[in-house]
Amino acid sequence: MKILFVGMMLFLSSLVSAEHVNCIGAYVGRIAVDNQTGLDAVVFLSNRQNTSGSYWVNFNGWNADAKKEALSVLMAAKLSGHRVDVYTKAADNCSVGLPGQTLSQINLSTNP
Repeated sequence: MKILFVGMMLFLSSLVSAEHVNCIGAYVGRIAVDNQTGLDAVVFLSNRQNTSGSYWVNFNGWNADAKKEALSVLMAAKLSGHRVDVYTKAADNCSVGLPGQTLSQINLSTNP
């Protein structure tokens, strides 16, 4: 019985995907900075207390100055707990629940 339970838990854990995160009013989770290219990717959260959130959202195509400005906005939002509105290059301008999304714009939300 224990083996069946452990087997089921391992199977179900492999099916887990990114948490649904709304792109309007998201919180900043993990931020990845690469030593070669600078700001690399970010994870967004639905709630500040969450331990998981969206898939990594990348900054492909952003120039170095734009990445520095984005990092400033992301760090300010993360440290203050302020929410951000994010837009990706996906058809729905969001889809952060799917891997491989690229950011096109980040805004501090009107209401924290």
